[in-house]
Amino acid sequence: MAFILLFAFWMVLNGKVTLEIVLVGLVLSFVLNLAISRLLTGLPKAGKAFVQRIPGILLYGCYLIGRIVISNLQVIRLILHPTKERPKLVWFQPKYHTGSAMLALANSITLTPGTVTVGMGDDTLCVYALRPEFGEGLAECGFATRLHRLEDGNHG
Repeated sequence: MAFILLFAFWMVLNGKVTLEIVLVGLVLSFVLNLAISRLLTGLPKAGKAFVQRIPGILLYGCYLIGRIVISNLQVIRLILHPTKERPKLVWFQPKYHTGSAMLALANSITLTPGTVTVGMGDDTLCVYALRPEFGEGLAECGFATRLHRLEDGNHG
């Protein structure tokens, strides 16, 4: 079926029918169809795992948006009512198996106002917190636990 679609697409793009265009189209369609079928042989398992994670990813996105709103309110309150507390650097080691989970955590922390990930090692994150309480418990925060569940294949 893909072969026929590729060949039809080739013919439509060329706009005219000659023996040369038909032969080249047949060869290209055959080669592309062969390449596509070989590339997609391992995809069903990976695709199924990704589709199963979509609800968890969506729930994580909703949680992230909620935390961004709450953090914005905290920073607004800090601006309107400043204190003498100083910013703080917080180092911690989240327990992840993949670098992508670590990167997602670092970006999530940076997206929330009042905290910025300033350093990332193989297993360590360094976060600049505008106030000390913003940096407390980052290793066990909601981002970390939800990402750990997603990494293990559980929903949100």
